[in-house]
Amino acid sequence: MIKAVATDIDGTFLTFDRRYDHQLFARLMDYFKQHNLRFIVASGDQYYFLHDLFEPYSSQLGFVAENGALTVDRDQVMHCAKLQEADVAAIQHYVDQLPNCQYVICGRKQAYVPARFSREYWNIVHQFYTKLARINDISDIHDTIFKFALGVPAEQTKAIAKAIDQRFKGVVRSTVSGNGAIDLIVPGMDKSYGLKILLQKYGLQPAQLAVFGDGENDLEMFKLAGTSYAMGNAADVVKKAATHVIGTNEEQGVLHQLAKMFLH
Repeated sequence: MIKAVATDIDGTFLTFDRRYDHQLFARLMDYFKQHNLRFIVASGDQYYFLHDLFEPYSSQLGFVAENGALTVDRDQVMHCAKLQEADVAAIQHYVDQLPNCQYVICGRKQAYVPARFSREYWNIVHQFYTKLARINDISDIHDTIFKFALGVPAEQTKAIAKAIDQRFKGVVRSTVSGNGAIDLIVPGMDKSYGLKILLQKYGLQPAQLAVFGDGENDLEMFKLAGTSYAMGNAADVVKKAATHVIGTNEEQGVLHQLAKMFLH
């Protein structure tokens, strides 16, 4: 029996203009509370953005944010990854050499964008990061850094990810969340890592977890969970890995599937 649900956000739970059915979600949250079920947000997005997205229910939820770098349950931090300062500097130096690469340096307190990047890039990034600051130099950061989020030319995504994995083996691992979007995370600390922490706290087994996703960065949690749902808009490799394929994010496939599972 399903006792916990985990969903990716962009391309999965949210429509492409970043909406969801708040009334249906409220009905589901009432049901989850009455039946002691757990709702987990598992996303590459910043925790603060996700927390705001799910108000007023955020304090009831589990969060695996930043693709597994930060795990929070009911406002309590359960785990926070950390990159060493020397590694952060080396990674920044490397990605600065990549043509047409822009990036966000992600930390526990907030995220950081080099001041030399365009205002247009800042405006795009700000849609995904509630707490965001400009920096002139990496020495301006006084924070626990746990992720780089890269924006690269779509056609070069896989090649760049492979090169980074070879260059920084054991330091960071590339996870691709979409064409042109690469997150560099601490090896082993992906979405499934955070989900295991939460399941242990809840006293649940992976077989009692159902997950929803659309991207390659969701594959680890598909392997973990007893039940997995790929969105209709998901990549073929994701659909093949899932136990079920449902409607698209534009059709609010996650919420309608949950309503079918729990409200009917």
